[in-house]
Amino acid sequence: MKRLPGFMLLLLLVFFTTGNSGRISSANNTGSEILSVHEALELTKILDYGLLRSLDSLTDLFSIQKGFSGNVLVAIDGYDVFEKSLRYADPILKTPLSTSSVFQLASVSKQFTAAAIMLLKADQRLDFDDELVKFIPELPYKKVTIRHLLHHTGGLPNYMYLVDKYWNSETHPDNEDVIGLMAKYKLPVFFQPGARYDYSNTGYVMLASVVERVSGMSLNEFLQRRVFGPIGMKNSYVYSSADTSIVKNHIDGFRALKRGYTRIADTKNNGPVGDKGVCSTLGDLYLWDQALYNGSPIPFEILEEAFLPAQSNAGKEIPYGYGFRLRNFENEPVIYHNGVWEGFRTNFHRYPLHRNTIIVLNNSSSRVNHELLTAIETLISRESKKDFTKMLVNISIEEGAESAVEVAKELRLVNPGAGYNLRTMMKAAEFLESSGKPGKAGEVKSLIEKLS
Repeated sequence: MKRLPGFMLLLLLVFFTTGNSGRISSANNTGSEILSVHEALELTKILDYGLLRSLDSLTDLFSIQKGFSGNVLVAIDGYDVFEKSLRYADPILKTPLSTSSVFQLASVSKQFTAAAIMLLKADQRLDFDDELVKFIPELPYKKVTIRHLLHHTGGLPNYMYLVDKYWNSETHPDNEDVIGLMAKYKLPVFFQPGARYDYSNTGYVMLASVVERVSGMSLNEFLQRRVFGPIGMKNSYVYSSADTSIVKNHIDGFRALKRGYTRIADTKNNGPVGDKGVCSTLGDLYLWDQALYNGSPIPFEILEEAFLPAQSNAGKEIPYGYGFRLRNFENEPVIYHNGVWEGFRTNFHRYPLHRNTIIVLNNSSSRVNHELLTAIETLISRESKKDFTKMLVNISIEEGAESAVEVAKELRLVNPGAGYNLRTMMKAAEFLESSGKPGKAGEVKSLIEKLS
């Protein structure tokens, strides 16, 4: 192998540290050597053993020293390799959390509202540049489009102000009641549509209302039929305190006091949905994360728009797509959203270049979510830069031991701190052999011999 330039090594790093089953399955050419999804997952866990131990220690540290109480999932290379529950679902009764606990997702819900809109677009039942008043004509907000609402550039007034000030019924309002308040009181827009970005819960309540009017179904029913059901998200639903047909199955939110906690009861703003309301689990969110890679249920040509920034009328870039915030971490894209609502704090961060995902959910008003997520993000990045065991094993499986050895030599030249773990390589070889993959196992053993 000729000496590789630095950028080629970077491409190899991205390609071969993402050990998905499709890529590994092509190695050694024979059908008997193809790894099943379960085998590929187990191999990933073996190769990331050091990272998984570090994640376990890190989450324990945050629980013990910072009082974090919640659920954490980390997916590496598209595989769910780490799930953990820490402390309590109910800190008053000391009821423990489990990885199957259902959380209110707060503003992480917005991506599901956007998904419903995208599905209606795919059905040709609306266009993103349709005006809101086409579907809700009683509103006084002309020129506000569906696209404006998706990007938070519509400038609509705060619906919670109207509910808090004018809603006097003992029953909680639903989305149609919010529309009635907005039509009656006609509060002015904050700015002309498209002029700038202003995060808007009202916009997403209106988007959910569009879904309900166009489809003739509640947002919950629509998502059950078109998203949750097809993906297999059996523990997910949209909760509205105004809808008595929905059985609450999620844990309560709590507010931390100087001593102990207080339970947070539903308020009247738990009636409207679209800006919040989706309830789900770690496992269901992982299924959703993976579905976003395969173009189902949302077609790729529409879904890819969800991950692109918007522009204001003046051409200023706005780092928000359709229900997703956008940022970079170490020059790589991150597609994400966070949420805060009545004791719940939620984070759903996707790193598509490596198919990594971090999900953090808590219901105790803890403010350490972001700090924990950042620590996990940094840990994954640090491990990938110093330990090239996975990369070399995957190259040996895919291209042979000789190619892996040549890459190892190049790595030493361009990155003197690069390392690898021969013991982990041997565990990978033993696993492959026990799984009936002698060709793959042989290449890894040959790599170990050449590097020893």
